[in-house]
Parts: sequence; structure tokens; C-alpha cells
Amino acid sequence: ANLNRQRIISVVGTRRCTEYGRDLCRTFLRDLSTLDSDILVVSGLAYGIDAQAHEQALQNHMDTVGVLAHGLDRIYPQSNRGLASRMVECGALLTEYFSGTDPDAYNFVQRNRIVAGISDCCIVVESQEKGGSLITADLAQGYHRDVFAFPGRTIDRASQGCNNLIANHVAVLISGAEDFMEQMRWTVSRPKVIIKEIDGIKCEPIEKLVV
Repeated sequence: ANLNRQRIISVVGTRRCTEYGRDLCRTFLRDLSTLDSDILVVSGLAYGIDAQAHEQALQNHMDTVGVLAHGLDRIYPQSNRGLASRMVECGALLTEYFSGTDPDAYNFVQRNRIVAGISDCCIVVESQEKGGSLITADLAQGYHRDVFAFPGRTIDRASQGCNNLIANHVAVLISGAEDFMEQMRWTVSRPKVIIKEIDGIKCEPIEKLVV
């Protein structure tokens, strides 16, 4: 993947995601791909929302990068090995750790700064009151990146973190892909229209140039 892409987003969230969170990922990235398929999707290749973000990016023909908390000699969790193999074909696996480095808990916190820093913005899909995705959001804000969050019901534990980010003005509430594109002031990419010259047109050279 081209890490100098014009538009790069990080999509993060809880490992214990609900069907609501998975559906948000599916809908958001599907709709986003129709607006601009050249956006690069970054996440941490963990359980839950991370894996869902990578999976949906691939399904919608968007490049995706997984930032690892260990060396490239392994994939953690092992259940994501198949996903990681497909990501190498349509994206990348990125790490700052040497081969042989174990996926220790502290490494996950450390790698979050790369997830936040490599992206233009951070989108928290679903998060409990505490979690790694909230650390990523705080880091992104510290790097002067835009932070967004999807709201959830006040009684849902899996949405408490997102609701708190919005309430504390750390994140901007978004409801979908179009809303997000407007908030980022990103214009929608349109296919280039190739205008073919029509034979037999009688006009001056300057008029032909205009045509």
C-alpha cells in the first residue's frame, strides 16, 4: 500500500464488539468505498472492530494496513492469519518491532501511536468505557488529527466510550460515510470524463482547443 496516500483513516474499536458495531463497520466502509475507493484504511489487526474494519475494506476493494504489536514472524491473534495474508496482497502489515518480539500488552499501547499518527483522522466505531481505542483517540487528538465516534445507546456498555468521547468534545459525532466526508471537507472522487474529438467539426484552432 502507498503510505503517502492523500486520504488515510484509522478505524478502531473494542475487541468485544456487538452486532451493532459490526454492522456500523460494514455499512460505513461500504458506503465510503462508493464515495472514494482510494481511501486507505488503517487498524490494529486485533479481534473485534479492528478485524472487521480490515475485512470490510478488503471486501469493498480498499487497501488496508494492519499495525502490529509484535514482529513480522507471527500473527496475533492466530485466528487473523488468513485475513493478514489477504491484506498483504491489498495493503500491508506494518510494525516497528523486530522478529521474535512477543505480543506483550504494553506493545499494543505503543503501537497505537502509529495507528493514530499515520492517519488523517481516527474513527472510533464502538468502545467500552476503557480500552485501547480510547488511547488511540487521545493520541490522535494530541497529534492534531480529527477524531470521530459513532454514538450508541446510553444503556449499552459497548458504546460508553464513544458516547464519552462525544460528550467530552474529544470526538465529533458522525452517523455515516457522507456525514464523515462532509466533516473532513473531502470532495467525492468522480471518474474522469474523457471527451473525444468529433470528426468533421468546423471551428477555429482556439475553438477546437476549447472543445
